[in-house]
Amino acid sequence: MNNSVCAVVVTYNRKELLVKCIDSLINQSLNVDAIYIVDNDSTDNTPELLSDYGFITSLPPVNCESRWSCDDEYENIHIKYIKLPENMGGAGGFYEAVKEAYLDEYDWVWIMDDDAFPTEDCLKELSPYYDLEDTVA
Repeated sequence: MNNSVCAVVVTYNRKELLVKCIDSLINQSLNVDAIYIVDNDSTDNTPELLSDYGFITSLPPVNCESRWSCDDEYENIHIKYIKLPENMGGAGGFYEAVKEAYLDEYDWVWIMDDDAFPTEDCLKELSPYYDLEDTVA
């Protein structure tokens, strides 16, 4: 197993918290391979702020009524932004991202809400569990 890690963050109208969460993921002492951001149809200009920070380079169409996504890279981390056409709640957002991470063949999926700010050694502390069979950490 390669132990590739995809962090998944679901957000809705909390763009400042989201940026802080993404920063904490980027600054992990053990790097994540990807960050998948699911936007539950925010109306607070979340994608524009993500673009301003350089996390994404494309913006969803105005008044987009279907699922939209883009793939980018930031500091050697794959960033996938998924904009949903309606708020599907936390469970619906996590479903979308975990499904994508599975299809993209990541070994581990690390899920969190946009108001989680893991300390810089958090993923490193979880890593000893990578090699245990049937582990959910």
